[in-house]
Amino acid sequence: MELSQKIKIVGFGDSITEATTNMPDVSLRWLNRLEVKLNALAPERCRFQIFNAGVGSNSAREAMARMDRDVLSNDPDWILLEFGGNNNDPSDPARVVPPAEFQTHLAHFRERLPAKTRVLVITFPPVFTAWHIYWKDPRYREYLERTEAEMGIDRYVEITRQFAAENHYPLFDLNQVLTKLIRVNDHDRYTLPDGVHLTSVGNAVLADGIFQLLRSQVVSQITK
Repeated sequence: MELSQKIKIVGFGDSITEATTNMPDVSLRWLNRLEVKLNALAPERCRFQIFNAGVGSNSAREAMARMDRDVLSNDPDWILLEFGGNNNDPSDPARVVPPAEFQTHLAHFRERLPAKTRVLVITFPPVFTAWHIYWKDPRYREYLERTEAEMGIDRYVEITRQFAAENHYPLFDLNQVLTKLIRVNDHDRYTLPDGVHLTSVGNAVLADGIFQLLRSQVVSQITK
C-alpha cells in the first residue's frame, strides 16, 4: 500500500450527523473527533478524510434527493448512514415520510451504492418528549400522541436496525447505547435541552462507538 493512500468517509445524515447545534467548536463534533482518531492509527501509511454530509431537519426523502451531489460525488470508501428523526413533521404534513416509504428510501440507497463503498449504519438517538419543541406545543401534541406507535422515533429506529441486519452492515445502535447510559447518568449529560441533539459528551460517545467498529475493518485495509 502506498503512503499516499487515502480512505474517504462520508457522514450522511441529518442534524445528528451535522452536529452544529450548540456546538460551535468543530473539534467537538463527532465526525471531527472520529477523523482525528482514525488518522492516529497508521499516519505513515494512510490518511483518512471525512466529509460531513449531514443536513439539519432532513427527512429520509429530502436526504436521498441529494445523495448524488453530497455523498457519491466524494467517491466514498465508507458511508456512515444516520436517519429517522425527521420523518414525522407535524407542522408540515407534506414532509411526512411513512415507515413504508422510509424502507423504500433505504432500499434505493443500497441499490445506488458503488461496488467499492461500504456502509456503517447509526440509529437515531432517543428523544425526550418533555423537552421537545413539538411535543410541548399543544397544536402538535395530539397528532404526535396519535401517531407515536406507528410513526414515532422507535418505529424508525427499528426499521434502521432491520436494514443493517438484512444487509449485513455494521450497526452502531446509538439509541440503545444512550438509553443504557441514561439509566446510570442524567440524560442532560448526553442530550441538549431541546431533547434531541447531542452534547459534547454525547458526540464523544458516538465518535468512540463508530471508531471501535471501524478500527478493525480499516486496519485490515491499510495493512494489505
